[in-house]
Amino acid sequence: MSKASTWVRELAAWGLDEDEYRPAKYCGDVDTARALLSRRPSFDAESAMVECASSTLQTGFAEHALRADLRAEMAGLAWSLGVVDLRKLIAFQRRITLVPAASESSLPAADDWDSLMQLCFAEPKVVACDVTHASGSLVLRSGNPNLQARITGNAASLVSVHTGSPFFEVAEYRGRWFLRDGYHRAYHCLRDGVFHLPAVIVHAGTLAELGAVHPWFFPEAVLLSATPPRVIDFLDDALVIQYARLPLIKTIRITVEEAYTLEGEA
Repeated sequence: MSKASTWVRELAAWGLDEDEYRPAKYCGDVDTARALLSRRPSFDAESAMVECASSTLQTGFAEHALRADLRAEMAGLAWSLGVVDLRKLIAFQRRITLVPAASESSLPAADDWDSLMQLCFAEPKVVACDVTHASGSLVLRSGNPNLQARITGNAASLVSVHTGSPFFEVAEYRGRWFLRDGYHRAYHCLRDGVFHLPAVIVHAGTLAELGAVHPWFFPEAVLLSATPPRVIDFLDDALVIQYARLPLIKTIRITVEEAYTLEGEA
């Protein structure tokens, strides 16, 4: 696994959380960011949906809506497909970790709907991780924070390994629109002036359906405040702190235990 440094941009105007991996010294000033936020007008909770009559989009949406992996990813959720304006999305994620080489890659033009559809409805991600056996456990290690082990319900293969959703996802929750998945894609598109993207739209009824439940995300009170953090704020140097950091490696340990009991006993 690479030991090259990554570059972190962290939204600072809404306060910093307890993050053991944040260095003591960083670029940016939290107090200045807070002062700028205090002068911001109240958030206008308008729809992020964009009307688009492109036949390319409509055909693409019809095809992707039938994808088995999309339906599996959205199981149990109310969802639809459409085009959204990135500038109107709230961010519940505090940090974006950027890899310099990836930051230099080119993006489709704003009117290249074929390529934008491929960007937002990508093929399933290839599982890439180091696998070792240690003390009766299977250990998976990856620099991808979205690495997951999921229970399948299939007796012949009880566990499957996933590396995150390949789809660009937004969510509507309590009248506000949030970026649910695809922060890196959104950041690079906004940076390059691409504001409208096709997306999976989740109609969330709970914070859990929105996906903003981890302790390292902004709390609900901040997200529903008069001046919530927006995805576009990641591009404003005055509202973020920045620092270099070695990549974080996620570890998943799967342990198998065997035992015998007499039939009928618990």
